[in-house]
Amino acid sequence: METPNFKFDGGFIMVPWDQFDEAVEWYGEKMGWHLLGTGDGPVGRKAFFKMPGSGQANLKSFESELSHFTSEDYFEGNCRFCFRTANLDQTLEYFNNQGVKCTAPLKMPDGTRSADIIAFGNVRLTLSEDRKLEGKFPESRVIQYAAKPLWLGVTDLEASINWYSRICGWESSKKNYQDRGFALMRETWDFVWLEKVNVERSSKKANPGARLYFRIKKQEDLYKTNEWLKGQGIEVSEIIGERWKGFHFYDPDGNRLNVWSYY
Repeated sequence: METPNFKFDGGFIMVPWDQFDEAVEWYGEKMGWHLLGTGDGPVGRKAFFKMPGSGQANLKSFESELSHFTSEDYFEGNCRFCFRTANLDQTLEYFNNQGVKCTAPLKMPDGTRSADIIAFGNVRLTLSEDRKLEGKFPESRVIQYAAKPLWLGVTDLEASINWYSRICGWESSKKNYQDRGFALMRETWDFVWLEKVNVERSSKKANPGARLYFRIKKQEDLYKTNEWLKGQGIEVSEIIGERWKGFHFYDPDGNRLNVWSYY
């Protein structure tokens, strides 16, 4: 099998099962998202929101019986799932006034600014500012997925660039930020930040609440990918689900990467 074709396809924001209805209300009100519907199935409870700019945000309940969705060993780690906001300062002011913890804005190497908020259930979401959207969606704080929706902390930039190229088939961007401790990976566009983090490589693997997913269109290819990753010596979870199926695997720094397929 050739290197799998991992396509960004949104993701899940995890919430406690017994607080699911409260979480649905919280995200609709605080984010300014429109609820499309909810559903229960073999992999638990889900809620689907239309984001005002583009894309769909999905809530998912933790499920203790499913390793892919367990809350056991919850650990945000260095995996960030990033969303777009129009005016970061105004958005952070709103969340602070709502009692939502926020970090100070950080200027990214490409000149944009980002900050984390601690959303419902202590889930970390990362907001990226896009001033071109200012005034277009005044009732919404979080408008759509970020231009670079995945941000991962790694201990060795060069080794990670090579790993993601070999395992995921992504290319290194022509934009070079390595002198500032960052690198960009691209599939059809620059969509993954790699950031060198000055911490010892942790044996604890990330099990974050905000989980970006890659889609593999055909379910037969999902199974082949799962086996191919195992053959590369990578730790891979079991595949769960029926019509919807998913699994996860880890990079050398314990960053969790998620894959799904559906029809």
